[in-house]
Amino acid sequence: MTASPENGANLLEVRDLQGGYGDVQVLWGIGLDVRAGEIVAIVGSNGAGKSTFLRMLSGVLPRRAGTVFLEGESMEGMGPDVVVAKGISHVPEGRGLFAAMSVEENLLMGGYARNMTDDELGGELDRVYGFFPRLAERKNQLAGSMSGGEQQMCAIGRGLMARPKLLLIDELSLGLAPRLVEELCGFVKQINEEGVTIMLVEQDVLTAFELASRAYVFESGRVAMSGPTGELLENPEVKKAYLGI
Repeated sequence: MTASPENGANLLEVRDLQGGYGDVQVLWGIGLDVRAGEIVAIVGSNGAGKSTFLRMLSGVLPRRAGTVFLEGESMEGMGPDVVVAKGISHVPEGRGLFAAMSVEENLLMGGYARNMTDDELGGELDRVYGFFPRLAERKNQLAGSMSGGEQQMCAIGRGLMARPKLLLIDELSLGLAPRLVEELCGFVKQINEEGVTIMLVEQDVLTAFELASRAYVFESGRVAMSGPTGELLENPEVKKAYLGI
């Protein structure tokens, strides 16, 4: 059994990750690290491979080459159910909620992979409702009838139900008004302060850099640059490509 890393030690290590869809290769040798307790952003233009990368980390998409380690343990050959049980939860782009199920039913779906008792599930529900009081108010409402921001809260809450060590969030701000994005950023910070490490894929570079301490810039399936977000914000290439400066 591998011991949990101390805060600041590497929780996730990715080496030479390659993969794609059918005959199309999307990722070409991705390598990165995520330390326990931090928020790391993955930014880049459409088609850079950001969502594909998260799908490989969560086991939804098989890897063609490369290695992924969580707490020093290889994730080789693990399907999505095992990946969740090991401690990686994925909030997919577009949220992926069950629209015809209630908010609470959607949340409970997130906890089943961890084989929790009813009491444990109830405790995790209370924890999620603590982060997102609005979900508690709407727990019997159909998930598909909520606003986009509320659906994103539900998707994040469902990911938290699995007690993740690492929470992957794909496109937090997609299609949402700035006020809602600001509110969600506050929730993400709170979740991180409670001890959950977060990897955030985000096209809005300013939103991503506001949340994250470090970032990796993907271009054409490769890591083009990386570093502290404050330094990347001052990088002329980042300013020109993503900030229009």
